[in-house]
Amino acid sequence: MTDDCGCGTTGAAARSSEPRPSKGGDLANDDRTNPFADGVDRRRLLQTTGAVGAATALAGCSGDGAGGDGPAPTVFVFNNGDRTVSVIDAAADELLTTSFLGTTASFPANQYSTGTDADYDVSWLNVSGGVRAFDQRTLEEVAYVETGYGPNYPNLTPDGDHLLIASGGTTGMDPEGDANHAMFRVDADRDSDTFGEVTAEIETGYVGPCDMTLGPNGDYAFVVDVADEAIRVLSVDPFETVTRVDAGEPVTEGNVLPFMCTASFDGELLLVENGEGTLGGDPEVPREGSESVWDVSDPENPEEIAKITRDDGLPGAPITSEVAPDNTAAYLLIPGEGVGVIDLEANAYETTIDVGGSAISAAWGPSREKLYVPVQDANQVAVIDHASRDVVATVETGQAPTGAVAGTVRPEGDAVESIRASLASLGIAFGDMEATYCMDDHCYCG
Repeated sequence: MTDDCGCGTTGAAARSSEPRPSKGGDLANDDRTNPFADGVDRRRLLQTTGAVGAATALAGCSGDGAGGDGPAPTVFVFNNGDRTVSVIDAAADELLTTSFLGTTASFPANQYSTGTDADYDVSWLNVSGGVRAFDQRTLEEVAYVETGYGPNYPNLTPDGDHLLIASGGTTGMDPEGDANHAMFRVDADRDSDTFGEVTAEIETGYVGPCDMTLGPNGDYAFVVDVADEAIRVLSVDPFETVTRVDAGEPVTEGNVLPFMCTASFDGELLLVENGEGTLGGDPEVPREGSESVWDVSDPENPEEIAKITRDDGLPGAPITSEVAPDNTAAYLLIPGEGVGVIDLEANAYETTIDVGGSAISAAWGPSREKLYVPVQDANQVAVIDHASRDVVATVETGQAPTGAVAGTVRPEGDAVESIRASLASLGIAFGDMEATYCMDDHCYCG
């Protein structure tokens, strides 16, 4: 939520104990680019001027808008460059509004509670030092979970009862370390008296838990330990490690470095992005990346069944992936290259889709027929139709869109926040520009 000056305010920490020292400063991206370094283009200036005028005229109507009572297929896109959120009508693939949020997210993972029949109305945003929860109807902050770690990768259980967070992992970590990393389970039920509070925690040692994904029944979660070269399987309740398996053999000199993962909607497959190189901000072995396909139909006994490499046609290092609901394809986000497609029936690289720029994340719309890809350096979202494997629409957003999540509710209209969004698009900042752990073309877990 914001104060009257538009400055971001912090909700009460969900932890009752003293927080561990924040490690965010050690991982801050000092090289991130300024989206306004070359000025604001004339087209955007004219659009913004018109938007400010219209929003100002409606300022007295703040609060009246597109909320509505029925399900409304929606995609929320978080713009790193100006800390706004763009709201897209996922039926018409049209921009509805852009509002100032004051924070942002790179991987607001929320795989199962975003379908057409879902009514979960909270977006969990990974920020430096923790996770923030925003009400999708009001865009106000409703919880803040302080982890004390810079990188945080959240995912929500299918029933909406628990949020799981993997904290501390990044391929830029020092190769040797003795600090504890951690994973958290948080009460994500809006009706609970302990909503937003940590209900369980696992300290892992210096293994770098670097992503979190879930099976469809919510009983098991999968985590990649980048520094420990392992795939970890957790039971959600009780919250504990049930098994860990070796990440396999590297394709070149160095290490596998598994760092991101996505489970299929049916829980049969796990897609894992590998760095393939060495740890550290200046790796001894340059990373070239690979994609592993794991059989997790028996969750406690994961088995790698395929690995896609440069020799198989992979054009670059994938940073994350989304799996088609019918398990026929995996879509790989490959910065600087586009969206790669793996044929999961043949476990072979199929094609690369040009999305008009560089992208690091994506989200399925509520119908799960189209994939929404924020394109950071084009200030737009590319909409990929799964059936045709092609871009069928593009939607303008705010500056440097990065993360996205679907939903079935829409924000209530707020002319004041629309004005702030318009001004933010011109480079006028409000409050602290809070970091998330993928800024512009620099990703902290990849």
